[in-house]
Amino acid sequence: MALFDDTLIEEITTLLQQRHHTLAGALAISVRPLLEGEASPLRRDLWLLIGIANGEFKRSRETVREAELALARVQELLLGNALHSRALFPDNFWQTDIGILFSRVRWWISVDDLITISNAAALAFGSNTQANRMRIVRAIDNGILESFPDPSVANPQQNKRVLRPQVERLRDQRGLPDVE
Repeated sequence: MALFDDTLIEEITTLLQQRHHTLAGALAISVRPLLEGEASPLRRDLWLLIGIANGEFKRSRETVREAELALARVQELLLGNALHSRALFPDNFWQTDIGILFSRVRWWISVDDLITISNAAALAFGSNTQANRMRIVRAIDNGILESFPDPSVANPQQNKRVLRPQVERLRDQRGLPDVE
């Protein structure tokens, strides 16, 4: 039995339609309705993400790329704002169906690039100390690093993972001279 279905698509679409109506009303604009049988780009993205989360796709370079783009578009729709400032998902987001969907798809896309907080501390700062782990957690809290829960680890204190390329970028930026 599939973990996710069209119910989740309807839930996400409804959330975004409510936001759209608010913005359209404030801006006094209207949008062309879809033709009969026409799927919106959002629905196409969600079908792909749900198919991946349900295990219906085999990994290929092209599918991984499509999934990465679809995940980024849906995330931007959910978190984007007019000021283009970075918004973070609240911690309880990851316990919702949408959060679980995002987590599963991120793992499918980046399974080889997700590392623990301890590994990130050692990679970015040279050693896995409590202070360095706290620096990684602060980087997550400040939106410098993105974190994703590991669906295979039940303990919420130990299930956060970060993307290795983001940690490497953080490490490389540490070598830059401080601005005075």
